[in-house]
Amino acid sequence: MKQISQKRSLYLNVGIVVILTVAVIMSVHSAYTYIVTKNKIIEEMKYSSMLTVSSLQKNLTPLIESYSVNEYDLLLFNEMEPRDIFAIIVEDDNMGKILGRESYISGKIRDKTGKIVDYDVKNNQHNQQLIACYYSNKYTITSSSGDKLGSISIYISDKAMDAQLSQIVTEAFINTVAISLLLILSLFVVIRLFIFKPLSDIVNLIGNSDEDGIPIKLIPEYDAREIDALSITMNTMINSIRGSKIALLKQHNELLEQKNEIEYQATHDALTGLANRILFNERLERAIQKSKEHDSQMALLFIDLDHFKEINDSLGHEAGDKVLNIVTQKLMETIPNEEALARFGGDEFTVIIEGIQRAEEASFLADQILTLLSEAIRIEDTELYIGCSIGISLYPDNGDTPQDLLKYADAAMYTAKNEGRNTFQYYSAEMTARAFERVIMETSLRAGLKNEEFVVYYQPQVSGKDNKLLGMEALVRWQSPSMGLVSPAVFIPIAETTGLMIELDRFVMKQAMTQLATWYKEGLSPGVLAMNLTIKQLQQKDFIDFLDTLIKESGCRVEWIELEVTEDQIMINPEGAIAILKRISQLGIKIAVDDFGTGYSSLSYLKKLPINKLKIDQSFVRDLPYDDEDVAIVKAIVALAHSLNLELIAEGVETMEQKEFLVKSGCENIQGYLYAKPMPSEQMKIFLEKESG
Repeated sequence: MKQISQKRSLYLNVGIVVILTVAVIMSVHSAYTYIVTKNKIIEEMKYSSMLTVSSLQKNLTPLIESYSVNEYDLLLFNEMEPRDIFAIIVEDDNMGKILGRESYISGKIRDKTGKIVDYDVKNNQHNQQLIACYYSNKYTITSSSGDKLGSISIYISDKAMDAQLSQIVTEAFINTVAISLLLILSLFVVIRLFIFKPLSDIVNLIGNSDEDGIPIKLIPEYDAREIDALSITMNTMINSIRGSKIALLKQHNELLEQKNEIEYQATHDALTGLANRILFNERLERAIQKSKEHDSQMALLFIDLDHFKEINDSLGHEAGDKVLNIVTQKLMETIPNEEALARFGGDEFTVIIEGIQRAEEASFLADQILTLLSEAIRIEDTELYIGCSIGISLYPDNGDTPQDLLKYADAAMYTAKNEGRNTFQYYSAEMTARAFERVIMETSLRAGLKNEEFVVYYQPQVSGKDNKLLGMEALVRWQSPSMGLVSPAVFIPIAETTGLMIELDRFVMKQAMTQLATWYKEGLSPGVLAMNLTIKQLQQKDFIDFLDTLIKESGCRVEWIELEVTEDQIMINPEGAIAILKRISQLGIKIAVDDFGTGYSSLSYLKKLPINKLKIDQSFVRDLPYDDEDVAIVKAIVALAHSLNLELIAEGVETMEQKEFLVKSGCENIQGYLYAKPMPSEQMKIFLEKESG
């Protein structure tokens, strides 16, 4: 606005042009009038002088002829007095001859005051005045016979003409100024009313605009065609700008929505809507900074769902996605601050707990999450049991960077899984060492499978009633060149989490079934071969074909084979397990439920399973017969098995008291150190030979 106000008004510019134009026109007109008037005066002076000369010629001729000089001198005075003639000079040739001259010169001339005086030919001033006259003319005087008598010179001064012209100029100037002012005023009024008033109105309307500079009102119509055309054009522009503004605003809103959507997608998980890893890292960094500023503690919970991979493999990714959404809803109901929760990836979730006073406070929330996620999840008509393992790291005790807290919480989570799952663990320095050991172990495990470093051990299963061999369980051992004989408790969890368990299971099956068939061919009676299999192995699409082919190639009969599946794996997806196990049962292979009593199995599903045997877990056998709770549990399992017509076997039996209690309670089949430890095939053959002998 400052720049606009400093510029000269169009009205002023037009006013200057009008004034200059009128001034030029009137000046030209005045000059023209002056010239015309001047020429007219000159013509009148010439005409007057001609009349004077004509009169003088007529009257002077007889006077000259009669030498009456005094008389024509008076005549000259009379001719000059009423006219504006400056001087009349007579050259008298007749008188000159008498005087002995060429001519006698006489006449009348006006002095400085305008008075008529006699002309003195010797007076230089008179002669200078005659030379300065504006107009002069000389006329010859002749006699009636045509002889020259002399001449008359008429002189007219410019004073008279100048006076007359000055008067004319003065009058013309006054008239010009008056007419010019009147004309300028009229033009100003006309221009103001018919041009600048509409333009000013248009400018005011345009100036009355909204915050975006768009006029609020449209410009009205005008009588003047040009102004009306301008208003129509301006209105078209205003409507176009309004339309463009609406379109731009709409486009801006769409772009803003797209930007927000892109930002949301970049920072949130597409499936659950929770913060993703990127946004979680930002929030964790802010939480650490806030804790530093307030000198407070915070905790990080790293949650990993148990058996989620099995659900994906058995029911498909669509069912897995539904499980993740249900888990998310449960977590959101449990965690007060939704922004503290994030999906870190896959089946992993993280929770930030700020402002805690004691480290133990994090365990309250962890326990709530464990309880909540241990409940059954229903996907359509299928009930699933999933559970979770939680690792907890603390600020500032375990670290002061997001990377450290995440690393340590993840390590604590793996400890929770190794402790039996469905539990939580705090981070400790030992966990880091275990994590490095795990990496080394995984590398060695892969190399061991490749180099066939694994061997099958066999543990006899005996009738506690008559101590006769019923069969054996195949157990895998790792004979590492660098680590020696590695316990299954060390490498089995790693094999399960890395996906190596399928390959390991098939190795054990091939070795054990081939060995069993060999013993039978050698005339020995090894009984039934029990083999542990993960539910993930059973869910492989080619497993039935693999098993059928292996039976044929090894020469092993189906009635010699028994497959053991743990209870907790069955309960991940009971209905899916029923379908898979039925197919195996149709082949004639016996099925046993391993670790029974530890997996919270539902009786409604248990009675539908095509199983032949229940295997009492050693955790219930260890304190028999002195622990009342274990006694009650074992008796309940025995009663359940009898009611369902299922065989029973107890594992981990080490003492005679344990065996006697089990046999007396109705569980006659025994497996444990009381009879034999797991042994390699060579020792097992000796054991069989003793049994046969």
